[in-house]
Amino acid sequence: MRATLQRLTVALAFALLSLPAASSAQTMFRFPASQLADQCGNGGCTVSAYKDYGGRDYACGGVRYSGHTGTDYALVGGFSKMDYGVWAMNAARGYVEASVDGYYDRCNYWDQANPYAACGLYTANYIIMRHPDNTQTWYWHLKAYTQQFARGTTLACGNWIARVGSSGASTGPHLHFEYYVPGYGTDDPYAGSCGTPYTRWTAQGAYRGLPGITCQ
Repeated sequence: MRATLQRLTVALAFALLSLPAASSAQTMFRFPASQLADQCGNGGCTVSAYKDYGGRDYACGGVRYSGHTGTDYALVGGFSKMDYGVWAMNAARGYVEASVDGYYDRCNYWDQANPYAACGLYTANYIIMRHPDNTQTWYWHLKAYTQQFARGTTLACGNWIARVGSSGASTGPHLHFEYYVPGYGTDDPYAGSCGTPYTRWTAQGAYRGLPGITCQ
């Protein structure tokens, strides 16, 4: 009996050693902008578009537009609110992997004829963060010359990284927030019956409301 138990123990040990190493924990996100009372708090920001799922958003509603790949948080008050200043914040810890700055930031339309025009698809100011699980978060349409950190800078969750603007293909001041998974593509941090089954927010919040501000 003892010999049998020893053989089983050895076999179990080898089986455990042969298992793949556990992957790093999934990164979870806080709301990617300031919710101070004079920023996105008190109704200062609203969801203007979610990720598009072929004509529906994650909750089977219609707050989306065709082909949209992220979530848009619009500034209530438009350009006057943008001029006052609303801070985008990194939604999780990581480092600044890429950034572009210096483009015109008062767009109120999308120049679809020329992607390199002042309000074209390729002329937005943006920041891309890389997180410990190798995913990325994208922060698009930022206000020019407000970025606070250089490429390669490692940040804890929840820093003011730039001000929300209206650069690139933008019809008004808003933050486009996008969640990207290498090897898969753009994913959705929101969980819902017409979207993904798992939320990536630390506190998702209500439909059309803003996610919570607690960091992982």
